[in-house]
Amino acid sequence: MSLFRYNSRHKIITFVVVIIAAAVGYYLNQRTLPTFENGQPKRTGSLVDGRNQGHWSWYYPNGRMKMEGDFDGGKRTGRWITYSPNGDTLTVSLYRDDKLNGPHTEFGTDGRPAVVTTYANDLPVSTAGGH
Repeated sequence: MSLFRYNSRHKIITFVVVIIAAAVGYYLNQRTLPTFENGQPKRTGSLVDGRNQGHWSWYYPNGRMKMEGDFDGGKRTGRWITYSPNGDTLTVSLYRDDKLNGPHTEFGTDGRPAVVTTYANDLPVSTAGGH
């Protein structure tokens, strides 16, 4: 007769502990916004029910803004702007229900609008300007 009896419940308990630890680690990792090696954030914004919501911003490693815009239920909406690494405006676009709707303006190196393409449901309708 042995002093110790084999109990298989320890396998189940160990399995449950590992699953809970993995779930907590995954959850905490999802809540932490990613950063560049220098500590600058790559993006900022809020999630609601796992979807992007409200104002979001993306950044270059130098800390300057790369892109910004709003989400409604995970879909792009309103005015979206992209920037160059030195801060110049590259494009300004209008979205509705995650589709380009309205003018999409590309800016030239002089900072003035160079090409304006009007969209309806992601399809170009007209273009003005250009080279």
